[in-house]
Amino acid sequence: MAIIRFIVGFSVLMILTLSSTAQTRDVLEEKRRGIIKDISYTNDLLKKNIRKRNLSINQLAIIREKISLRKQLIYQLETDIETINSKILENQIIIESLKGDLEDIKEEYAKLIYYAYKNRSSYDRIMFVFSATDFNQAYRRLKYLRHYNQYRRKQAASIHATQGIIQEKIAELSVDKDKKYNLLKDKKHEANLLADEQSNQKSAVQQLSQKEQELKNELIAKQALAQKLQDQIQALIAEEIARSKRKTNFDLTPEEQLIDDNFASNKSRLPWPTKRGIITEKFGEHPHPVLRGIYTRNDGVNISTNAGEMVRAIFTGEVRKIFVIKGLNKTCIIRHGKYLTVYSNLDEVFVKVGEKVESKQTIGIVHTDKREGIGTFKFQVWRESTKLDPERWLAGK
Repeated sequence: MAIIRFIVGFSVLMILTLSSTAQTRDVLEEKRRGIIKDISYTNDLLKKNIRKRNLSINQLAIIREKISLRKQLIYQLETDIETINSKILENQIIIESLKGDLEDIKEEYAKLIYYAYKNRSSYDRIMFVFSATDFNQAYRRLKYLRHYNQYRRKQAASIHATQGIIQEKIAELSVDKDKKYNLLKDKKHEANLLADEQSNQKSAVQQLSQKEQELKNELIAKQALAQKLQDQIQALIAEEIARSKRKTNFDLTPEEQLIDDNFASNKSRLPWPTKRGIITEKFGEHPHPVLRGIYTRNDGVNISTNAGEMVRAIFTGEVRKIFVIKGLNKTCIIRHGKYLTVYSNLDEVFVKVGEKVESKQTIGIVHTDKREGIGTFKFQVWRESTKLDPERWLAGK
């Protein structure tokens, strides 16, 4: 009976373990598919750049993002390999344990068969019962013989069940070893691609380093545009505070408060401002990718995407300002309670000041850089006068 209970318990445990392992693998495979999709997208953007025969800081940023994605993919492969290694080891231990149990069951069953052979005569069994000293002892002996036969049949069933489980685990082991082999092959392939991409990055940095003065001029112009944009945003913040008759912050209506609360509660789950795109410059201060000792600052993030890509509002709100800065094209600012989202470097804007917009509603078209052949725009998130990191608010792709 103990062996039977063990097999039943073991089967239930295996079902739960396999379910958990399957869920883990599903998550890993989904992440891996997402990373591969993003790598493919960066390849498409780089091809457009190559056709234009122009190497730029933005192209270097795309190469760097591709390298980062490749490293993530290799890490995911390593994680999956570790998961499979654990499962292989687990199955090997289980198989050895079950083989030991099977030998014990077989040995016990052999003794039962030997005893049954020695007492195979019906006459012997009858005499065993009738040689009892009283009726109660005869009844117990008869009951013993019945239990003995049942136990022998259960031992035979235990042998069959244990052999079945062993065969299943051996089959799983074979499948997992094949998967591990393929994953190791994929990892080696990705590592080779990573080495090539890192070489391309080094070459791009060297090539751009030869245009140091041009890059410095570009940086100065970029900083001037960033300041003009910030001045416009700060002017809007001052207008909104004055409109609400407060000294330092926004005054919200019940409807605006509800939007503000919903915006805050959706942190890290808000949709991207474009259907596809990659971040090519992050929020905050960073060393210049080429110019040594020089740092750049971004009040939001820069997103590279397809030429002519539509830009959309990331949440319900009201358009509060639209303006043009030469060199940065059109900008649209949407208010969501105390939050502001800023969409800059647009070729076209389809909404107007005072218009209510919904989440994912198209508000404009990204500007396409003619030299690079791809779309680039700036995206910022503010809470009143505080700049926030947009990546912390957007959902994973």
